[in-house]
Amino acid sequence: MSFGLIAALGTTIASLCIAAVGVWYGGILDAVIQRITEVNNIIPLLPILIMVGTLYSRSIWLMLGLVIVFSIFGLSIKTYRATFLQVRELAYIDAARAYGASNMRIIFQYMIPRLLPLVIPGIVSLVPAFVFLEASLAILGLGDPILPTWGKLISDARNQGALFNGFYYWIIEPAALMMLSGVGFAMVGFALDRIFNPRLQEL
Repeated sequence: MSFGLIAALGTTIASLCIAAVGVWYGGILDAVIQRITEVNNIIPLLPILIMVGTLYSRSIWLMLGLVIVFSIFGLSIKTYRATFLQVRELAYIDAARAYGASNMRIIFQYMIPRLLPLVIPGIVSLVPAFVFLEASLAILGLGDPILPTWGKLISDARNQGALFNGFYYWIIEPAALMMLSGVGFAMVGFALDRIFNPRLQEL
């Protein structure tokens, strides 16, 4: 769970900041960010994590860092960029320019807070995806050998012959908990989306 929470928060906050900076400064900086995003989206993450876990280290913190680095320049940057392009033209941004607010002040105190209500449901919805990613690595035998995770429980149970010995609950219980957590986070994300998005309240 901590893996999913940290990865979701780190990825979303970094993507939001990069998108805001790119939109505000525009030009070459924005173009470079978009090209990096497009290249990054065709790079398969899971095979890279498998390669690192096999050849270098299976530390969960190393995997977490790689997940955040490769997920920062995801398709969410383009979504944030489209919204920031609209925010940049709002009247209060022009007012901030008029009284001499610095670029960093405008970006971090006027532009980014504008999107936070829309981003929070997305953060909640991302958590299960990262939890399942860590579990997938653990089931493949590439999970952290020290820290206990649901994926490691399933991997250890399978390696110790739980299925052949009739101890199905060693696999069913962590798998069920992962599914329940995924459904729970999805429901919380949908609820927050309806709260922060007034258009959905009318449906």
